[in-house]
Amino acid sequence: MDPFAFADGSMIGILLAGIALGLMEGFLPGPLMMVVISETMKHDWKSGAKVSASVLITDGPIILLMALAWNSLKEYENWLSAAAAILLLWLSWKAFNTKAPLISETQEVEHSLRNGIMTNLVNPNPYRFWGLVGAPFLVAAWGLNPWAPALFIIGFFSVFIIAKVFIAVTVHRSRGFLQSRGYLIVMRSCAIGLLVFAIGFGLRLT
Repeated sequence: MDPFAFADGSMIGILLAGIALGLMEGFLPGPLMMVVISETMKHDWKSGAKVSASVLITDGPIILLMALAWNSLKEYENWLSAAAAILLLWLSWKAFNTKAPLISETQEVEHSLRNGIMTNLVNPNPYRFWGLVGAPFLVAAWGLNPWAPALFIIGFFSVFIIAKVFIAVTVHRSRGFLQSRGYLIVMRSCAIGLLVFAIGFGLRLT
């Protein structure tokens, strides 16, 4: 399976693809972000950072399982690519139409890391992302070099966690950020990036 055009078949391309996807996923709203915000508001930004780091505990088995599943379903690659394109289009539309979250309605929780882990385990987003978007990159990266999947994962999680911690720090310092025009601009930028990846998956259909 050829690596995607935006990964350009090189180690640096795979790394950049992981960074780009991690950045967009890191800023997209979802259950994990709400826990990051609520923990930050209840305690401080360090509690939000602990929630962000919970993905390092929960996502490993998900990544391995989804990569193995994708690799064993190569004969259905067109169908899976179409599903990935649809998912990315939906995420793009969701990001473009994002409204500022109502901070006053976030749920207060305790034990930041534990709650982050519990949220990730029941959150469908990691399963959808790694099953339809992340896994094909990992399989393509493996065909390029055995170390390439590690680069993709490192790039993804580094910026994913940085994005979530950035949100935690920003909320800790100024709760008005999530109601600001700057946050909406970030969401619009994510929407465009996701659209580019959706087009990339669509172009892989034969």
